[in-house]
Amino acid sequence: MIDKFVIKKNREYKPYLGDNRDVFKKLPNDSIDLIITDPPYKDYQSNRPTYRPKVKKINESEFDLPYFICESARVLKPGGHFYCWCDHQTFPLIVNEITRLQDAMMSEGGLDYLKYKNCLIWVKNNHGSGDLNGNFAPQHEFIIYASKGKSTNPLNGKRPSNVLFKCEDKNIKFFAKVRNSKYKHGTSKPVEILNILVEASSLEGDLVFDPYAGSMSTGEACVLLGRKHLLAEIDPEFYDIGLERLKKITKLE
Repeated sequence: MIDKFVIKKNREYKPYLGDNRDVFKKLPNDSIDLIITDPPYKDYQSNRPTYRPKVKKINESEFDLPYFICESARVLKPGGHFYCWCDHQTFPLIVNEITRLQDAMMSEGGLDYLKYKNCLIWVKNNHGSGDLNGNFAPQHEFIIYASKGKSTNPLNGKRPSNVLFKCEDKNIKFFAKVRNSKYKHGTSKPVEILNILVEASSLEGDLVFDPYAGSMSTGEACVLLGRKHLLAEIDPEFYDIGLERLKKITKLE
């Protein structure tokens, strides 16, 4: 069971250093309330000019898409929600895999599948670099929203927009990118956005799983909102940085 695999202390699960496939193998069916993750869906290293050293490259080879979708569908509780960050190029690949598994499971009469629901859009406060001359400047990311099985648990609170923004003094403002230098990670996500997802799709005491934890932004959101978190990160450097981050806001040892 989960408690035999990870250390439970102060109602938190100690993050796991290693391949998330080891974690998935130990998780019982229907044991996770919510999955939120930002997988390494492409090789990435920021080329934005900076006076600071470049952060470590993120490698697509660590992302096993069919296994990830299949196991996420198995361990998520019926009706539970699933959020997966991606870009415009990998969006159709992930949705197609979700649909492929759904069709296969439904033909066999099974319920261990994810059902695509929507695409959330994060419009960033500034754009990335990319092709500086022959393409439009990238200033958004997608979040695939899905649920498990035939029925979907209702969202908590007021129905949110699928375009993620905030209002300050009656003005619309977009969520700022996290500086690479803050956690020495190239794709850290704003905790403000993760708070929205966690609050909309879970209750206090629920267990949230992030199999590609990175700098552990999901873990911070869970701590702030009173959710339990189960995190897995394969890179030792990112793991150590994320663990120190959580230690600052918890009594995790």
